[in-house]
Amino acid sequence: MRILAKTLTTILTFTLLAACTDDSGFTPPSFIHLDGITVAPSTSSGIGHGDAGFYTSDIVAAYVVAHYPDEMKVDTIGLFRTPFTVPVLYSGEVDYLEFYPAVEMSGISLALPFYTYYNKIRISDTLLRSGDTLDFGTLQTTYNPQTDIPLLYEPFEPTEADVATDSVVEWVRHDRDGACVGEGYGRVAVTPDKTSIPFAIDHTFRLFDQTKICYLELDIKTTTSVEVYMHAAYDEGAVEERLPVMRINPIDHWQHMYINLGRTWTEFNHASKFRLSFAALNADSESGEVLIDNIKVLSTNVVL
Repeated sequence: MRILAKTLTTILTFTLLAACTDDSGFTPPSFIHLDGITVAPSTSSGIGHGDAGFYTSDIVAAYVVAHYPDEMKVDTIGLFRTPFTVPVLYSGEVDYLEFYPAVEMSGISLALPFYTYYNKIRISDTLLRSGDTLDFGTLQTTYNPQTDIPLLYEPFEPTEADVATDSVVEWVRHDRDGACVGEGYGRVAVTPDKTSIPFAIDHTFRLFDQTKICYLELDIKTTTSVEVYMHAAYDEGAVEERLPVMRINPIDHWQHMYINLGRTWTEFNHASKFRLSFAALNADSESGEVLIDNIKVLSTNVVL
């Protein structure tokens, strides 16, 4: 998809530039460049944490819109994977440009939703010039204040009194080189004598508002596939069941993931409470490990 997007952008750029050579009075395009978007702490957002791992992210794209002084509507420029340089058929002052952070929804191929837990980025009173590139470099977003304070955040740092995972997860407290961020992380040993090693988050999550969406975020590095499960009852007071959420394939580097829990939650008729568990799969009976860090469970009713 990245190659396709870049190819289409290149074709569009040359098409527009070629059109500039005719006598129709066509205005040469301006260009907008963005390297990427990261998440920064914000004291005004109402959500945050002192640990740096809270702000790990993997924002891979952005929706770009613009509003021009001489028009009454917002111009939707498009969705682009970062880094990108995109042509804009406008030259002059711009009321504002907006960038909506988009993430790759884990487990769903080619899904790049605007991640509503993050604020859109608005840049006001800027100027686009025909033939010139307005370079924004790397922008920063913050958490949307309508996001609930996390239902859970587990950084695995040595400053914690304990961790919110069961005893199967070894708490590695001091390994700065091995951790995703900071010094600590969780480790699950995969041994040849077991084909599946289950482990769990030792917490019950409560969601009473059926309009809310819910995501599991975590940083993970694993030599084997990992299944994610949701445990809940189909009806209030009924027996708890287990449904698979997604499978994470082996990853040889720390990867930040955005796992949509809402799809599975709806299968339970929007149960008021649920639990989360995992299973390290070992069909080949080999030794390995699963490393996890910076687990977050977030909820919000912001849907765009």
